[in-house]
Amino acid sequence: MAWSFLRNGVTGSRKSNVHGPAGACPVPPVRKTDWKTMDIYKDFNFRLREYILKKHGSVSAFCRVAGIKYPAQMTPYLQGKSVPGRKMLEKLQKDGADIDWILHGEKTHSPAAGLGGCLKTSGYKVEMDDIIRRMRRLCRQMDESFPTPFDTYIVLDSTLLLGEFTDSLERFLGYEPGALKGVHFLDLFHSGDRKSARCHLESCDGGSSPSETISRFRSAGGRYVSAEWSIQANHDAGNGKKEYVIIARRREAFMGIG
Repeated sequence: MAWSFLRNGVTGSRKSNVHGPAGACPVPPVRKTDWKTMDIYKDFNFRLREYILKKHGSVSAFCRVAGIKYPAQMTPYLQGKSVPGRKMLEKLQKDGADIDWILHGEKTHSPAAGLGGCLKTSGYKVEMDDIIRRMRRLCRQMDESFPTPFDTYIVLDSTLLLGEFTDSLERFLGYEPGALKGVHFLDLFHSGDRKSARCHLESCDGGSSPSETISRFRSAGGRYVSAEWSIQANHDAGNGKKEYVIIARRREAFMGIG
């Protein structure tokens, strides 16, 4: 059980008959906890506060739901002066809290979470989904209305790794669907063109207007195709992130290997 540490002598809060002035709410006594114990449960108070505020909006609202008469009873826990005891942990678990995460910062991976658990996406996941939706919309718009004829387009993030948007490039170079996912963009160039391709990318980072260059790209069969390509960097892509949009068109038929 997540609170079995209480049976091993770790100090937590206990029910107390200590009261302040007449009419004041009872507050659990703050016990001195040795540094080893606090190191084990480091920052638990911040995770506890985060859970309460995310789910209930306020400490008072949590106390009403959990049946805690006085919100001030939560103060020692939220200040990190006392580790929650068995009764408090039971209230938190009944409320749906992940006790292991609150105490240790480790998520409990339960197969019982099912589809409901899959819906609880974190902030970075929602942000990434938004970026992917924007990229797909951009690709559609380029397919439908780009005035200059081209053979392929590529959308990359700042890592230059090929990810969600490789279909057009794979068709252009004769690869199977998904074969280029995870490949670094510069690895597709002929070794003799890689340095100039990198310089072309860096000039784009420096804020220069889009310009064209010609390079040899490696096809699925190991041969190379000469293509003219241009790149533009979008530095305002979602929360300050950077992405690259590249278009290319064939210059010559497939060339020899190497």
